[in-house]
Amino acid sequence: MEKKRILVVDDDNISRTLIKGFLKNEGNYIVDTVQDGYQCLSFMKYHHVDLIISDIEMDDINGLELSQALLLMDDTANIPVILSSVRDRSEIRRKTRDFSNVKRVVQKPYNRDALLSDVSSLL
Repeated sequence: MEKKRILVVDDDNISRTLIKGFLKNEGNYIVDTVQDGYQCLSFMKYHHVDLIISDIEMDDINGLELSQALLLMDDTANIPVILSSVRDRSEIRRKTRDFSNVKRVVQKPYNRDALLSDVSSLL
């Protein structure tokens, strides 16, 4: 079985490392990380990605703007996105209800088992 590639987008190094650790320990995933939306869009030009986990609060391109940009490009429109935030999930769900690529909104701090369950169900 081919391993699925997950891209973690977060400007916080601790969050990137934590999520990468959760996923790498499962052994079923190739996990790459970038620190902002621009790096994500650049990465997507050269790599196939099966799932994106992105923080919402980032400088320059935030997670909502990134999700919208991905949705508008043919090559990336169908890639599922999990957004994460310390903010209220219901507010974020409201803002993303028209984004068909945003499949989950998770609350920080991360719950390892819940995140792994979300990832597994989307892949």
